[in-house]
Amino acid sequence: MLSEIEASSTETTSVLEQRLEGLEHMGIQVCGAIENLAESLVKIQEQVTARGEPAGAADLASLTARLQQLEMQTRRLAACDDLARTSRFHPKRPAVVFVGTTYFGCNAKYGWLGFRGAAREAGVDCWFLPQTEAQEQAVRSLNENCFPVDPNQWQPAHVSTALSAAVVVTCDHLLNPNPYAAALLAGARHVQLWHGISIKEIGLGNLRPLREMNPHMARIMATCGPFRQFVGTSSSQEPEFRRWFGLDHYAPIGYPRNDVLLREPSVADLLGVDLAALDLARDARRAGHRVVLYAPTFRDAHRGVWIIDAGLERLAADLKRLGDTLLVAMHPVEAQYIPQLQAAVPSARFVTPRTDLYPLMREVDVLLTDYSSIMFDYLLLDRPVVLFRPDHSDYVQRSRQLYDEKLLEAKPGPLTTNLNQLGKVLRQRDAQGAAHADERRALRQRLFDHIDGSASERLNALLLDEIRLATAAGRPSC
Repeated sequence: MLSEIEASSTETTSVLEQRLEGLEHMGIQVCGAIENLAESLVKIQEQVTARGEPAGAADLASLTARLQQLEMQTRRLAACDDLARTSRFHPKRPAVVFVGTTYFGCNAKYGWLGFRGAAREAGVDCWFLPQTEAQEQAVRSLNENCFPVDPNQWQPAHVSTALSAAVVVTCDHLLNPNPYAAALLAGARHVQLWHGISIKEIGLGNLRPLREMNPHMARIMATCGPFRQFVGTSSSQEPEFRRWFGLDHYAPIGYPRNDVLLREPSVADLLGVDLAALDLARDARRAGHRVVLYAPTFRDAHRGVWIIDAGLERLAADLKRLGDTLLVAMHPVEAQYIPQLQAAVPSARFVTPRTDLYPLMREVDVLLTDYSSIMFDYLLLDRPVVLFRPDHSDYVQRSRQLYDEKLLEAKPGPLTTNLNQLGKVLRQRDAQGAAHADERRALRQRLFDHIDGSASERLNALLLDEIRLATAAGRPSC
């Protein structure tokens, strides 16, 4: 690109200004890139004024590189707009696409595993859209249909499959790394499984001041709907989910990921699981030792630091002296900090980041958590839960507001706020959690309409019905 710059640097800057102005007038949402480019342009102009000489080649190269990036994003966004229009009028056929989340687990994995057989019987094509190469390898190891994780490897058949899919299934915001995926699937009926029962403000309830708004936050809001079906675990949660998301129908059929808590996991269930941690937990229990899983949610502030300040090393050492096995599962958002945490907390055994916890949860005697939805899924095992919130004030001020304190009036276990309280609770070794059995039962009845390990079967019926509706007229109804 620099070889094209033959005029003086002042003239070049003027040309770049004109190209930037043209891009801005296109009205495409590339605000972040435009802002960065504009800042670079201003800095170069300041340098020119201060030095009284043209900007250097390195300055122009940096500015040009940013312009090229902006142009690429602009072309991609323009293409996505047209692809989304195409998807909405493209004829639909009996095909379902499950979209993986940041790890191979959660409701997307178990919903997909459970639907494969029903899809074959019904003559439906079942596809998986991965986020990582590891997810793609896991799906292909079962000889199932899988889109390439690399968009450059998509062939016309892949594009056709996505455009004609009757239903798309997600369990999170549809932010797949493939920049065209969401557009290609825009005309499919969207079934949202979500990823847990929340006591935090999420979705449209987690708004920021406009001064903090950016393209990423706006994209998060845009992916809060619309959903044809939104799956939950109980009718009681429908008002909250309708406040947080845009949905047509709410289906309290249960989460597919919870089925594995109530049965022995299969070989396919164990894909994406930290098998070493699972073996460690099983061995500890066979030896008569207690297994404690610490699974906190993430923080928006002090990421990777708060858990050290909370005293994780002391907690790990105390449990080790009691003969317990402590496993620490960081939230995927904070998984990147595990290497540093392992060095700072040598007594803890961290579960491999971005792995599936649900088969492992079956081998856990006590769940230690804070605000995570995992505490509610764990209720299905009717085992002790201990809440540890050492930074509660900071959390609600700088991370997330809790939307409904009433939800935890009947807490699933004792609430602790410091290590002394937590140590006292853990030393009591209430193996059956009898002290809070009634509270767990009350929460379980409120939060789960079904406790039978058959959520996948109910999801299968829902998906087949949505496929029938989408393909009845040959074209989408939207």
